[in-house]
Amino acid sequence: MRPRPGRAVALVALLPLLLTACTAGDGDPSPTSSPAASVDAGPQPEDVVASPVIPEGGIEVRVDVHPVVRDGDLAVLTLDLTPLEDLGESGYVVVYGFGGPTATNLTLSDPANVRLVDLERDVVHHAAVGADKKPVVAPKDWEWLRGPQGTRLQIPYAAPDADVTEMSLFLPGAPLVASVPVIDGDVPSSVRPDAPRPTPTATSTGTATPSPAPEPERIAVDEIVDAPVFPLDSASAELEGAVKTVESTERVDVQLGSDVLFEFDQATLTPAAGEAIALVAARIAEREPGTVGVVGHTDDQGDDAYNLDLSRQRAQAVADALGPLVGPDYRMHVEGRGETEPFVANDSDENRALNRRVAVSLTSTVTTRTDVTATGELPPFGDKGLLGQGEEPLVVASGRVHEVKASARTVHGHVVVDLTVRGIDDYADTGMVFPSLRGWSSHRGKGTDTPMDISGRAVILDGATKLYPMDYRIGTTERAPDGEWLTLTDLQGASRIDGGQSRVYSFVYPRMATDAVTFQVGTGISFDTDFRIVDVPVAADPAGR
Repeated sequence: MRPRPGRAVALVALLPLLLTACTAGDGDPSPTSSPAASVDAGPQPEDVVASPVIPEGGIEVRVDVHPVVRDGDLAVLTLDLTPLEDLGESGYVVVYGFGGPTATNLTLSDPANVRLVDLERDVVHHAAVGADKKPVVAPKDWEWLRGPQGTRLQIPYAAPDADVTEMSLFLPGAPLVASVPVIDGDVPSSVRPDAPRPTPTATSTGTATPSPAPEPERIAVDEIVDAPVFPLDSASAELEGAVKTVESTERVDVQLGSDVLFEFDQATLTPAAGEAIALVAARIAEREPGTVGVVGHTDDQGDDAYNLDLSRQRAQAVADALGPLVGPDYRMHVEGRGETEPFVANDSDENRALNRRVAVSLTSTVTTRTDVTATGELPPFGDKGLLGQGEEPLVVASGRVHEVKASARTVHGHVVVDLTVRGIDDYADTGMVFPSLRGWSSHRGKGTDTPMDISGRAVILDGATKLYPMDYRIGTTERAPDGEWLTLTDLQGASRIDGGQSRVYSFVYPRMATDAVTFQVGTGISFDTDFRIVDVPVAADPAGR
């Protein structure tokens, strides 16, 4: 995280600079003067660089995005929200979708769901917060969207590095905005240029004079105590669950599923284990040499002492196969822990299979970064799930009826899937939300926590490689000593979508080189609202990023 910014942000209106060329005599332009050469000054603070439309409060709202303006240790994002429909008798709607669920280390109140992302350097910026952990923004009543002019929202973040000229914008309800310019200049006023002027009032002489305009509300910079910045991590699972990799800036942890590596009750590697261990070796070799921890685990079936011995033997078998692949500079430290450290609760056959594993870890420095390599065939999908193809719409019905459509693209090498969810029934303001995305991601295992309502259930598959959305650790809690995590997806997976409305959920995945992916929500085993869409084409980044 960045420390508290050290100086104020000046929020002033931009005054146009009027340049005229006049003679000293009568003020007429000189007939001999030559026109000045036109110079492109680049993006300006009041320019609009994107205008997505999102559903909010039962109406459509246009969000005009302006460049991010640096000012000292801060950078300010300006958004103009304009209602595109009549607001009815009340004359307003309240914006709810810019917040998130309950988290311990961050207060995800509005507009914490609006995040700046540097997908070249893999960091995410959250809104600057005050002592109450809530975002410090201007104006403070921005979420009351009144018609017809709407409102302006200004959010301060930690300024990116000096060489950063663009960032991506995660705007809930809209596709990820791939590029928002980062510029130097004067931060715009918190009052929109098109805001209505005060009504003139009559004076004693019978003439009308305009009422004095109120001072524009400024970001209370003195209230800012933190402007959080978090590094992004990635996780993938390969060979139908045999290998699961979690990477960070300091540590790589790999979970090898014992059911693929070993026959039941055995400690001799199966023929299929070779490919799985080779993939682990590739992950380890990307980092500087160090001590590699190899720890065996079992489920809770059987005798404790027997399980402990079996876990040691299996860990040793993996270490013996891994050592020659990575070389003598990577020293192996082998342990067996039996059933004492389950990855998940031993409350089902599926979870017990997850607990039968060998964990491989290395703490050192990343030396190279490679794309995920897919191998194997696409694993089967559960009988209850729905199947779709390419960019064709798929109908999901459960109480309400929605249509989903997936498209994919790359941004700085990352695969980004934009899922459009459209209500195709007549329901409005029923409280019945789209059910498929809501939930929490459990792939990081015991000792971690993720807020329930984020839209983190979606993965992409390429062959037998499963990639989870990019995520980041925001801190630890008593019940989550290994981290409380947020995903680089919409933090609110239970947003309102009325019949006839569409909302876009963007999912940012690790870098990989591919022409098409399979997008999957859930397993299709337990819920009939889970779905898999195969052969979603991945469009190349038009900007060549």
